[in-house]
Amino acid sequence: MPSLPFQIDLPRDWIIEAEAWQWVAVIGMAGAIALGLYGWNAGIAKRSTGQGLPGWGRWALGLMRFCTLGIIGFLLLEPLIQSVAYDEEKPVAIVLVDESASVLARTDATTADTLNAWSDALVQDLSQRGLEVERYGFAGELRPIVEGDSAFSWDGAQTNLNAAIRTLAPRIENRNVAGIVLASDGLINRGASPVYGVQWPNLPVWTVGLGDTTAVRDRWINTVNHNAVAYLGNAFPVQAFVESQGMEGQTGKLDVIHNGSIFASETWRTTGSSERTKLEFMLTAEATGLQKYTLRVAPTEGEYDTGNNQRTLYIDVLESRRIIACVGAAAHPDLGALRMALESLESYDVRAFDIASLRDPNDLTDVLNQADVVIAHNLFGKRWVGMQWTKLLAMNDLPVWWLAADASSWEALQGENDLGVQMTASGDLTQTHRARLNPAFSALEWPEGLAEVVREWPPFFGPFEQVTWSPAWSTLAYRQFGDVETNDAFWGLRDASSGSKQILSIGEGLWRWRMRNFAQSQSHEQFDTFIQRQVQFLAAEDTRKRLVVQTEKRIGADQRMQFSGQAFDAAWTPMRDATIELKLTDDAGQVFTRTMLPATRGYAADLGRMPAGTYRWEALSTLDGTVFDDAGMIIVEDAQIERTHAAADLDVLAQVSQATGGTFIGHWTATAPSKAGAALASEGIPSPIRHEQTLLKDAIDWRFWLLLALALLTIEWILRRRNLGY
Repeated sequence: MPSLPFQIDLPRDWIIEAEAWQWVAVIGMAGAIALGLYGWNAGIAKRSTGQGLPGWGRWALGLMRFCTLGIIGFLLLEPLIQSVAYDEEKPVAIVLVDESASVLARTDATTADTLNAWSDALVQDLSQRGLEVERYGFAGELRPIVEGDSAFSWDGAQTNLNAAIRTLAPRIENRNVAGIVLASDGLINRGASPVYGVQWPNLPVWTVGLGDTTAVRDRWINTVNHNAVAYLGNAFPVQAFVESQGMEGQTGKLDVIHNGSIFASETWRTTGSSERTKLEFMLTAEATGLQKYTLRVAPTEGEYDTGNNQRTLYIDVLESRRIIACVGAAAHPDLGALRMALESLESYDVRAFDIASLRDPNDLTDVLNQADVVIAHNLFGKRWVGMQWTKLLAMNDLPVWWLAADASSWEALQGENDLGVQMTASGDLTQTHRARLNPAFSALEWPEGLAEVVREWPPFFGPFEQVTWSPAWSTLAYRQFGDVETNDAFWGLRDASSGSKQILSIGEGLWRWRMRNFAQSQSHEQFDTFIQRQVQFLAAEDTRKRLVVQTEKRIGADQRMQFSGQAFDAAWTPMRDATIELKLTDDAGQVFTRTMLPATRGYAADLGRMPAGTYRWEALSTLDGTVFDDAGMIIVEDAQIERTHAAADLDVLAQVSQATGGTFIGHWTATAPSKAGAALASEGIPSPIRHEQTLLKDAIDWRFWLLLALALLTIEWILRRRNLGY
């Protein structure tokens, strides 16, 4: 049957929530107006300039006017049109491919193209079986392969299957997934074990082997463990693990080279065909500054690759550690959370004291005399050796982080105090609230995503009072109640322009934050960074500069080198129109230049991935006619963990398939792409899922009503104009 040029799809389900009197009012008013215009009204005939109409014609026009007004009145009752939409979800197959460099480490240049063609054929076969295919690559993290970019790239500097699965799992949760096809060489060098540690989705995993399964004669440095920081005159450990393959009966030698000469050396003899040797050194820090050490394994005759025989490490040698005195009125889990967050800072020495159980007051006094930063928990308003803590610490001009977490500290904030913070005293009520980081806070640079994570952490417990902060304070965090954002600050920071640096946080609950951070990400990294950045701010020398550029001191060769910066005018207000030129110089003297671009907070520059080595950077900007600069150093470390030349471990893939209900299909060179699809089909491909969705739409949005009302009014106007006039 041919389709009509104009079809009307009449809705079948209506929802009208109107009282009877409303219907009577709508119909009655429409009828009254139509009757008044076209009923027994002699006035129209007398005033008419047209030829007139018979009675049935006037009743027809009246009916048109009644219908038009009835439609308008009906729409005023706000009726809804209910409809049902159906969406079919096809079964999905996930193709997950290992993109680490070890996959093609011992192959020729054409293997990448051949392997990409094999993966394309695999996707095509799965699609022909009625599956929707999603492709992902992984090395250090998961990388979705978008439409139009079908090529995988095997250049990853590490293999972290656990991180890839943790990112993939939320993407496929509650979806119609048939299974996962995993292609890898089985050489996992980061994250949890694929067999025992990875939390696989409740899906079968079919595995395909990649890489070279033959063993070659080679020796390489697999892992080097060392401290990033050492102290002048002290010995520091360096631990190296050397892998030997096909070196039975051969003698190996490892040299540690510093300033062009051999600093230490160790020899050993390999007894097995595949062996790992642990070598340990105790090196002495003889000079301050960044010290470069090279670990080099002597090459052996017939060795497959000597390029992986060398590793470079950098040790930052300091004169002494900075001391953080962590002092609490009594034991508290928040103090424990702070101490654990700071222990990973190698250049800081955390000394913890509990005054309630302190045996020798001289121990605390000695540390306070040496401390660079004091963390004072529930000491505000209290005394020590007959003196207020605020005055005692001010005598040495010490930077202090005040944690006001009990009623006595809150009571002290309600009276006159030295901080310039005043709390109301309306009662003794308490409350819980979440934290919202101040988006305009510029004194510290937070990692990307931290502000969103902090909002999800458990509530803080604090006083039900309003707090007034003097202009010297910058708000770090506001209270938030559910989805309601407030401008009530409970966490502030004061720089050295108004005395010593100070931080004040009101309430308790840091220990809950640290526990939740680990539960969310299996790591304390975000919480630790949040705490460490504040303590580093307190410990840093007050060198307030109008141009500030920051970057990580150490990154891996697989990470992007990124810089952030801020420029300030004479009134210390952030500038948005400054031009910041960044110059990066490598060990060979090659110079890379960038202009930092405006970003959400200040300026940013991304130099991409850089080769391993040490780089010196310098930033220049002309502000108000004066040139300002900032400079530093960044270390790019190459772990070379993908240049091991170890044989592909296909047993790992077989164990993964067995544990998840899939099968090991075979090595890709001996397996047709269609074999993976056949394996999925043998287990039964799920049927498409039909989702039903009920939709509600305002009747006024249905254009039929508008067209009908306009048509009736148009016909009525033409007939009235021609026959009755106006």
